[in-house]
Amino acid sequence: MTMTPEIWIALAAANFMASLVPGQNAAFVGSATARAGVWGGGLATSGILAAEMIWSVAALLIALGARELDPRLWTALQIGSGIVLVALGYLTFRASGATGPGAVRPRSGLRISAQGLWIGLANPIALVFFLSLFPAFVPAGSTQADAGMVLFYASAILASSAAGIAPYLVVSGALARGGFSVPLQMSCGSMLVLLGGLVLVRLAI
Repeated sequence: MTMTPEIWIALAAANFMASLVPGQNAAFVGSATARAGVWGGGLATSGILAAEMIWSVAALLIALGARELDPRLWTALQIGSGIVLVALGYLTFRASGATGPGAVRPRSGLRISAQGLWIGLANPIALVFFLSLFPAFVPAGSTQADAGMVLFYASAILASSAAGIAPYLVVSGALARGGFSVPLQMSCGSMLVLLGGLVLVRLAI
């Protein structure tokens, strides 16, 4: 099996379907859009996509090296994920008293992008998903990644992830413009706290 347009489309389609499932990425894009308009949601998306790039490249390197994820590392990633989600969800909920989306200043825009990156990195399940996905699409006999291979797989992941987030960005923007910024931000912040809490509770049981 070689890297062909058909393989790229199949990989992108599989990741797109997974990206459509509501979760922490959608919740954070919604809260950022409520806070700073569609431009803010776009900045949040850029941070999330940067994290998707990191997870996809890491998964590709692990898959090519025929390595397994260390259980202790997996536990540590989940703990960090839960803490980040709860913290950012709490901050989002606290900021929901604003009257509506406003202009994004350069510094606040950078903060939204950075928070999007943290939200994306606080999703180690993405690493597991990519580890389960890539072996079906990686050419047989490949043992190391070159720049072309990384670009091929990462571009499929980034394009399909962006397409999966886009509907949430559009809907959140419409809700924000319709005067629902505060309830949108409160609900998205609550969802982030809930998701993070569930991760930590599951580890404690």
